[in-house]
Amino acid sequence: MNKRKIIYISSVVAIAVVAGVTYWGFTSINESDERQPPAPAVQSPSNTEIQSGDLNDNPIIISIKNITVEPVDSSHSNLQITFNAHNPTKGTIILESIQYKVLVNSSEIASGEIGERLEGFLTSQNNVFPVIASGDVTLKDTDLLARNSENSDLWNQLSMNQIKSYQVNGTYSFSQTSTLQASGGDRSFTIGFP
Repeated sequence: MNKRKIIYISSVVAIAVVAGVTYWGFTSINESDERQPPAPAVQSPSNTEIQSGDLNDNPIIISIKNITVEPVDSSHSNLQITFNAHNPTKGTIILESIQYKVLVNSSEIASGEIGERLEGFLTSQNNVFPVIASGDVTLKDTDLLARNSENSDLWNQLSMNQIKSYQVNGTYSFSQTSTLQASGGDRSFTIGFP
């Protein structure tokens, strides 16, 4: 193996170990509580990632918790989007980034990226998110929307909170380790909200 691959695998394993120790340490504090299996997640079809049933194809389930638009001034607003990333697998998965576009009536109104795709072994890992087994991570991003002559009708609807539904298209990047073998990739998603 080359040196870069060994450093990358070591980094991913270290993050997974820290996440696992944190999780099991937290659960051991509550040992006196009666443990019950977690209730199944209930998600409406309009707020769930469109995906195949094979968890190997989509090891993380991406959903939208909320989309809000708050006026800043007469020609600018902030669109805040809140994602939920759920790991249904038995191992820790590193969510590297989510790249997304928000559309209303097939018109793109915002786009952004949360996190940072790990390209090299010396890349900072401050902007990646370990998602432990059966765990969730909430991620937020804010985009500045500007009014112009092309979007004035849509702008009025956004500023008065009259948008009935949003569509979010995007891609998430992930990596995971299993018995010292690293794997990962990019998966696309399409989500309707609400």
